[in-house]
Amino acid sequence: MSLVKKSALAARKTAAKAGVETAETARAAAPSPAPVRARRRPVTAMDRLDEATQELASGLAEAASAAAQLQQATDHISVSAEEAAGAAQESLGLIASLRDNFRESSERAAASRNHVERVQAGFAEAAAQIEASVAAIVLNGERQLGSVALVEKLESTAAAIVTIGTTVADLSEQTGMLALNAAIEAARAGDVGRGFAIIADEVRELADDAERNAAEIRELGDGIATETRQVADRIRRSSAVAVEQVEGGRALVQDLQQARERLNLLAKGARDIAQAAIEADQGATEAEKGAEQIAAAAEQQSAASAQARQAVEQQAVSLDQSRQTAEELSVLAEGLSGGRDGGMDAGGAAEQIAAAAEELSATVQELSGAAGQILVAVEQISRGAQIQGAATLQASAAMGQIENAALAAQTRAEEASEGIQAVIATVDAASVQVAALVAGVANAVDETRAVLSALVRVGDTGRRIETIGDGLALVALQTNMLAVNGAVEATRSGSAGAGFSTVTADIRKLSRQAAANAQDVKASVRAIQDQLALVRGDLEQIAGAGETEAGRNRAMIERFAVMSRSLSEAGSGNAVIRDGAQVILRSVREIRSGSEQIASAAELASGTARQASVAARQQAQGAEELAAAIEDIAALAASLGGEAASGKTGPAAFANSAA
Repeated sequence: MSLVKKSALAARKTAAKAGVETAETARAAAPSPAPVRARRRPVTAMDRLDEATQELASGLAEAASAAAQLQQATDHISVSAEEAAGAAQESLGLIASLRDNFRESSERAAASRNHVERVQAGFAEAAAQIEASVAAIVLNGERQLGSVALVEKLESTAAAIVTIGTTVADLSEQTGMLALNAAIEAARAGDVGRGFAIIADEVRELADDAERNAAEIRELGDGIATETRQVADRIRRSSAVAVEQVEGGRALVQDLQQARERLNLLAKGARDIAQAAIEADQGATEAEKGAEQIAAAAEQQSAASAQARQAVEQQAVSLDQSRQTAEELSVLAEGLSGGRDGGMDAGGAAEQIAAAAEELSATVQELSGAAGQILVAVEQISRGAQIQGAATLQASAAMGQIENAALAAQTRAEEASEGIQAVIATVDAASVQVAALVAGVANAVDETRAVLSALVRVGDTGRRIETIGDGLALVALQTNMLAVNGAVEATRSGSAGAGFSTVTADIRKLSRQAAANAQDVKASVRAIQDQLALVRGDLEQIAGAGETEAGRNRAMIERFAVMSRSLSEAGSGNAVIRDGAQVILRSVREIRSGSEQIASAAELASGTARQASVAARQQAQGAEELAAAIEDIAALAASLGGEAASGKTGPAAFANSAA
């Protein structure tokens, strides 16, 4: 930034101060008009002419010295005005850059706030979804425990079937023993007992079939009991895992709530940044006005300086003419001195002196007019310096407002960056937790599906037991019919069939018991089927609900990914705001430095203007004194011209002329 060099300003201040001191020293050393009047009063016109020409030469020398001082002052003021104008233009450029930075900060803050608000809404939805999932998991766990109770009933029913199978096996064994006794009785009866033997053999075969069926029922019943115990254990484990997931889900809801509170702070920080941008824009407006005033004042100073410089140049021309005329007067005065000794004609010299005096009078008027122009220009320069000083104070106050806004934006942006990173970490952790929740729910669903498959196998086993029970009932019916036939044969055989009749009665009794047990098996199987239908219905609903929750939670993981990206964008925006605030602070420092240099230049211009004003007033006063001297010379010339016309010429005339 090519602002005013402080070293150059100091140098010009030193030079200006030295110039003033030199001028004041010269004025102190130069003879003033008052002592001239205190010198010896001239007694002849020639003496008065000599004195007047000397005063004229001295006055012109002082005017030339003042003109040189004015030239130097106007040069300093012109340079200061150019530097102030350049600094003001650069300040305007920096202020425009500040506006752009704060405008971008405001836009970034608005975008960040939008991102944060969307994430807040997403967190609210996610928390509600997780709470719903937790509630669903809790409900599924309770329903699973309820299913465990039904499964345990299956196990007890299966145990009852095993018991029935054992009973049937015992009945079959007893029936077989009775069939053996019937065969023995048939053998004793001889030919009469051959029919009994056939019946006994058939009963024994049926008893063997019944015993095999009973053994299979016991085996299948044991299988059902074992599988239902395993199913109950698996359901209990799945329920325990669900409880763990519930705890994790509740902790996640709390984390999301804390993250939402942090997001509230981030949203407030974004609003603060936007407010800081508004305040900074207001400060930039004030600073811009100040810079424009400085530039306008600098232009005014430059124009006034150019006007003063033109007047000084005009003075230089007038002074050159005055010096030439003064030299001519000096020559004429010397000629008159020679005329007193018989030299040039006094009348001709008087005319020439009068003409020179008239020319000098016109030149002095020009010098006086130029001094007046310089005074007007100096007043304009002084007013410009005052405007610059006031505008610099205004710009400095505006820079303070901008700096405070930039510091506030920087602080909020840094806090937001840290907060966003923390929230992103929470989102990532939440995504992992939800993924674990999804995995847990999916495993629970798989486990439930596996349990359903096991229950299907239990149902198939139950149907096989039911089929076997039907076979047992048929065997019991057939055994009973054989026993009835045996009783008929025993009755026909009379006393020979008495023992066989007793055996058949016992077989019929056992067959009725076997038939009753077969019905119990079928009833137990139907109870198992009913219980299986209830359990399977509950587990199907649990699995369906789990799959639904898993799908929702998978979608939540996608939303978390979107939230993370949105927060990353907000973090990038805050990084831009933070970097922009640093740039703004650097620009503020540069503008302040420029303002200080402008103030220093304005102070220098003001001091130089005061010096120029003093010099211009001295010039005006000197012009009055020159005019007085010229009037004296003109009066002497008129007096000499009158004497020459009356014939009083020569040394005696000069000697007799009174001052």
